[in-house]
Amino acid sequence: MKFYDDNQKKVRYRFGFYSLLFMTALLFIYISLPIDSLGGISYQNAIMIIIMVSALFFLVNIVYRNAFFDIYTRSPFWSNVFFLVMAGLQAQRSYQLYHLGMDLPVPINTVEFVMFHGLQVVLHLSIPLTYGVRLFVDRQTRKAKEQNAHETGQSS
Repeated sequence: MKFYDDNQKKVRYRFGFYSLLFMTALLFIYISLPIDSLGGISYQNAIMIIIMVSALFFLVNIVYRNAFFDIYTRSPFWSNVFFLVMAGLQAQRSYQLYHLGMDLPVPINTVEFVMFHGLQVVLHLSIPLTYGVRLFVDRQTRKAKEQNAHETGQSS
């Protein structure tokens, strides 16, 4: 945390706390559900899915609020390329595992497999996609401010 400025630390702590509350609420909901209503998802994978959903909530929020990359990462281009490559590798590995699992004598639970491995791909994709959305929003905001300043300058 020593490479983040005070605003980034505050955002990371705040959304770390929110994601902990979110995970706790999801765990309480999971505990209160009857076992047969989960579609055959195993206990261990259901807990992992809850953890990944709360991690996704945390990642999207801190990337969007510019608290993911530290002050020494001037251009996060290579980090985003890395996460895109990891998402592709994870999707390819999941595809291979799915076909391998379907060839077993007792086929795998498709819902559980898609949820678990789909969330892994989404976790890797969330960082570059959220960063791209943030750049687009910043660019549109900057253009609107420049256009507003230009129109205000011409009208006076």
